[in-house]
Amino acid sequence: MSDRLYRRVRVNIDAEIITYNVPYPAFISDISERGIHLKIANMGPSKLSKPETKVDLKFRLPSGETIKLFCRGKWSCKNTSKSVIENIGVEVIDPPDEYKEFCRLMSPV
Repeated sequence: MSDRLYRRVRVNIDAEIITYNVPYPAFISDISERGIHLKIANMGPSKLSKPETKVDLKFRLPSGETIKLFCRGKWSCKNTSKSVIENIGVEVIDPPDEYKEFCRLMSPV
């Protein structure tokens, strides 16, 4: 049994994560109504690695609409010390209805 409140759905979505006014290209690998798993290129010591860092996340829905989410960093890790990819988990703060609907449409029945 999973301890998650919301079901995760695997996706492949290009995105942009912005923190401290610095944009980073990102790739969304899974979503839920309240959380997102991102991958970004490891660019050395990153402020994104600090838990509770506030970030904005922008991406385009399949409808073509761009959505902006306000998030808080929850965790980060690299697969190995020499990995060029950093995995980041963020909590979605007050998800808008468009995002909730997108999550519902993406969830398997």
